[in-house]
Amino acid sequence: MGGIGKVVTDDKGMTLYRYDKDEANPSKWTCAGECTKTWIPVIVQDSVQTMGVEKSLLGTVHRNGMKQLTLGGWPLYRYVGDTQAGQTNGQAKNKTWYAVTPSGTKSTSTG
Repeated sequence: MGGIGKVVTDDKGMTLYRYDKDEANPSKWTCAGECTKTWIPVIVQDSVQTMGVEKSLLGTVHRNGMKQLTLGGWPLYRYVGDTQAGQTNGQAKNKTWYAVTPSGTKSTSTG
């Protein structure tokens, strides 16, 4: 994935990100309004198919009547600047957005 190590993607291969200003314990999102036009919350229905991620680390946080996927407690997002599978254009944006690893930690590599 763009030379930044092992990161989590959605079912289409799009990189998922976490935001340093969110909270993991308890899960709390802070990206709202204009922020969500660039960083799109990962909204899920009920069951989530996983591969390479410990299912016990997955969860959800309520977001405006919907459920946003969390990993290790961190709410997850897609970056609008990633237009193809495998891209990591959001990595280290504003020094607060990072691709998420399978354990829920942020990828600190910049490739």
